[in-house]
Amino acid sequence: MRFRSKLYVGFGTILLVILIMAVVGFIRMNQLQANMNLIVHDKYAGVKHATIFRKEINSISREIGHALLDSNDGNVEKYAKSVIASNIIVSSEWSLLQSHSVRLENSELMAKLNSEYTQYGRTLEELGKLLQSGQRSAAIAYYHTQTEPIREVLFATLQAFTDLYEKEMEQSLAESMNMYYSTMRLGGVLISLVLLISVSVAVWVFLSVTRNLKRIGIHMKQVALMDGSMPRIPIQTADEIGVIAETFNDMAEALEQKAAKEKEYQLALEERNRHQAVLAEYNELLRGVQELEPLSQQFLNHAAPLMSAGYAALYVRAASGSSSGAMKRVALYGGTFSAAASKEAEGLVAQCAAQNRTLQLTEIPTDYIRIQSGLGSASPAYITLIPIPYEGQSIAVLEFATFQVPSTAVLAVIDEARWSLGMALHGATAYLKVQELLKESQAFAEELQTQSEELQSQQEELRTLNEELEELYQNSEQRNAELECIKSELEEKNRQIVVSTRYKTEFLANISHELRTPLNSLLLLSQLLYQNKEENLNPKQVEYIKTIHNSGMVLLQLINDILDLSKIESGKMEIMREKASVREIGNVLQQQFQPLALQKQLDFHIDYEEGADQAELYTDIYKLQQILRNLLSNALKFTEAGSVSLVFRTTLSIQGEPTLEVAVRDTGIGIAQDKQVIIFEMFQQADGTTSRKYGGTGLGLSISKELAALLGGEIRVTSEEGMGSTFTLVIPLGVVAQLPAASPAFPEVASAAAPAFVLNPKELDAARQPEEGMTSAPATPLNGAKILLVDDDMRNIFSMVGVLESCGMEVIFAENGMECLDLLEQNTGIDLILMDIMMPKMDGYETIRRIREGKTSFRDIPIIALTAKAMKNDRSKCIEAGANDYISKPVQLEQLFSLLRVWLHKEEL
Repeated sequence: MRFRSKLYVGFGTILLVILIMAVVGFIRMNQLQANMNLIVHDKYAGVKHATIFRKEINSISREIGHALLDSNDGNVEKYAKSVIASNIIVSSEWSLLQSHSVRLENSELMAKLNSEYTQYGRTLEELGKLLQSGQRSAAIAYYHTQTEPIREVLFATLQAFTDLYEKEMEQSLAESMNMYYSTMRLGGVLISLVLLISVSVAVWVFLSVTRNLKRIGIHMKQVALMDGSMPRIPIQTADEIGVIAETFNDMAEALEQKAAKEKEYQLALEERNRHQAVLAEYNELLRGVQELEPLSQQFLNHAAPLMSAGYAALYVRAASGSSSGAMKRVALYGGTFSAAASKEAEGLVAQCAAQNRTLQLTEIPTDYIRIQSGLGSASPAYITLIPIPYEGQSIAVLEFATFQVPSTAVLAVIDEARWSLGMALHGATAYLKVQELLKESQAFAEELQTQSEELQSQQEELRTLNEELEELYQNSEQRNAELECIKSELEEKNRQIVVSTRYKTEFLANISHELRTPLNSLLLLSQLLYQNKEENLNPKQVEYIKTIHNSGMVLLQLINDILDLSKIESGKMEIMREKASVREIGNVLQQQFQPLALQKQLDFHIDYEEGADQAELYTDIYKLQQILRNLLSNALKFTEAGSVSLVFRTTLSIQGEPTLEVAVRDTGIGIAQDKQVIIFEMFQQADGTTSRKYGGTGLGLSISKELAALLGGEIRVTSEEGMGSTFTLVIPLGVVAQLPAASPAFPEVASAAAPAFVLNPKELDAARQPEEGMTSAPATPLNGAKILLVDDDMRNIFSMVGVLESCGMEVIFAENGMECLDLLEQNTGIDLILMDIMMPKMDGYETIRRIREGKTSFRDIPIIALTAKAMKNDRSKCIEAGANDYISKPVQLEQLFSLLRVWLHKEEL
């Protein structure tokens, strides 16, 4: 054959082999590219979407946990918005995940994942409804029994899904590597074949190209000896050999680039796997640890070696969840900081937490801190501070001291792990709070037990309650239900006590009425008798009658004391404040007690210190005088010789408010130290024996103490047995208010049913207290006045008729309201009506209203109400019904006659 033919045959053969090698290489490269695209765009993307899907599910669970722990119902909407935002991301990633997972082997997992995801969404909707309806306890129970188990199953399925994708990635990578190596072997075979043919052709045809072919062969042989890189053939000719060399170089470059990409991806994948493994290890490490310091130390013991740190510390903000508060070091790795270093590090820690970003310090001074071991010590070169976030705020700071700058990969691991640490630290802090609340709840249960044991009548029930409280400690839901039951029982008992108190008050009011009614007759008739106007009684009989009258007055005072005590206990004691002068109060007491002191030959005087006689106060004058009368009566009763003094002085309280101190001092028998407390208790006296020298009920000081408290003050006592006593009343002076035109104690009636005549307070005071020397209304003769007396008790009618007729008045009477209305229709010229309140058929209130709404001829007749009940609001009820005035039984004749003169005088006007 000619050279040209041989050349054609040889080069044709070579070209054919090269073409086959190129086609095979191209096919193999396309297969490698397809596998890489499958790994990157399908499997890696599937893992990525599954990871994001899991992360957002975690975020939803975390927000739900916050909503359940947050006691503020107003924050539920905020957490709901966060859950909705995460749910949108979950839906998006779910759609992308479905688009990447259409193969048959993934269909079962996808169907299972779809079912579990749908169930999880339903539990979230139910949980949201419970939270929005305020059923927080039910929501917590539902979360632990329904939502959390489904989430764990969903996570397990996601993990299986991710494992499947990672397994497929590993299989695809192994196939790519096998294909790569098979391609390299096939290429080697083809190249060897080309080399053999080329050598043969070169020997046979082109001896002149032997050198070039040998060079090509040498370079091709080096392919198998090279690791990761391929040789290049220098192009020295422009013939076919040069083309072959150029093609080989291009192929080598392509193979090197492909191998480099595969190696880079493999390294990234390995780094990602190591990253995920470390994060999984940290998550597992933090799981189940609820106490703050063990949790912190455990994390630090694993994080410090990862950072190659010789020293490390973890600081937690004292007030977790806030943006302010000092950092407290809770964990340490590698030793103990010196005082100076600790102080400086604290400043850097605070700065890192405030900026909420990682700080790295270089060129650390040699005396800053030293890392020590058994072989020696050295100063660190770098300090790294990493904030631990929770809900956008730094709640802790990690500090590492290292010899080298931490790598980016390590910092990335710590950066992701710090989020889990933040949630764990927050959970530990919340656990501490729950423990504190549990202790408080337990303390509250013990307090309930102690209080319940004090009720003697409920000892058996309290033992049962104690057992229930112990069971409540084990089961929070049962404990809440039983506490509600206990609360209801206590409320019921409290209601029973209130009802009992009301019944007692009503009983005392009714028994007071029943006692006052006969007592009224006794006092009126005995007073008429001892006046002895007809002079038909001898002095001894008059003395007997006076004794009867005085005993009745003592009984009346006892009834009044019991009623006062009942009013105080039931909270129905009225306080009628008015302006008064200290000097006037002293003058009244001087007039009342000077005769008794003279009778007992005692020195009685009143002193005013530091201008107290010029002071004015705004208080209930009647109750103030009642307290002072009781104290003075006791002082005169228990003093046989010496003196009794009343001292007024003004001073300032601890709060700087002006107060009045009134001291009652005596030189009497005194009070023993151990008796100075019980004398203020009801029915208690310093000498409580049956053979005691001094009488009394033991109610006076108890009532005085309660009245002083109602006036905003207190009573203090200092005494020494055999040396006398000093009782000091301390009350605020008060702010003297601008008094209205009519006194609150005697309101004017301005309604259509109100009486035509209204007296001003001064005239009423004059009518009620003629014995105090106050100016009374102009004297009006009672002789000839026509009085209508309305009372259902014939004893009162008999005594009142006798008293009124003795003054020359004409009296007609009715035994109930209906008879009163009939008598008004039948009789004319009635000047005044005395109306009892408690009557059968029609009571006094209704009768007064009927009179005021009746005919014009008797609508304006003055009406004075009589009642023996003497309870709170009795006077105001009478005035509102239409009465002109009010007087309580037993009736004081001087007061009755004064009121009759006032209202008969007004009628004449």
